[in-house]
Amino acid sequence: MSMNLAPLWALIPGRPGVPLAKVGGFPEPTGLLNWPVCAQCGEPQQFLFQLPHTPGKLDLSPFGSVHVFQCQNPETVCFRWDADSGANATVAVRPGAPRVEGAPSKRVPQAEWPLNFAPAQEDTAALSVDVNEATDAQLEALDRALDAAPESKVGGVPGWLNGDAAPMCCEEPMRFVAQLSAMPFGLEFGDAGRGYLFRCTQACEQPFRFLTQGA
Repeated sequence: MSMNLAPLWALIPGRPGVPLAKVGGFPEPTGLLNWPVCAQCGEPQQFLFQLPHTPGKLDLSPFGSVHVFQCQNPETVCFRWDADSGANATVAVRPGAPRVEGAPSKRVPQAEWPLNFAPAQEDTAALSVDVNEATDAQLEALDRALDAAPESKVGGVPGWLNGDAAPMCCEEPMRFVAQLSAMPFGLEFGDAGRGYLFRCTQACEQPFRFLTQGA
């Protein structure tokens, strides 16, 4: 069977890593970062991961980096998996003097993992099938493509665990940027879930969104 293989970059843990690409630890912004709070409970959110503008691999311009946070307040049931709930946050940082403003989370930071970008490929046609209209053969091809594609990546198409949930912004579907698997990083994305980062196609005030799905 022919496959539509698209180039992309797998995100893999390892040193020395791409500068400023990492999971966990404390954010290292390329300019001013305002620490976000949960819109549902008001607590400072937990820093999850960050990705830098990397020419030839990840175009975030005019931003120098994007930082993803998530509410992890154990005393509330905030909808941290939802792109529009305000219980997670994506902070796009413009290049400048690096500094962090606002109260950080009081919780123990996630373990820090440097990230590398490794060339990879995936079957975009199989991964893009509409599961509600797919034939049995297409669903089988989707399962094979999900198994073969990188679980954490920059570029390509989302490897959805529970069906297409791409967010909308400015009345248009947002563009897929990156995907991060909960494991081996120990992130709380449901049962061995994945997080998905998207960007608005317009120059809006909130250019990035994040959501998660559990397996």
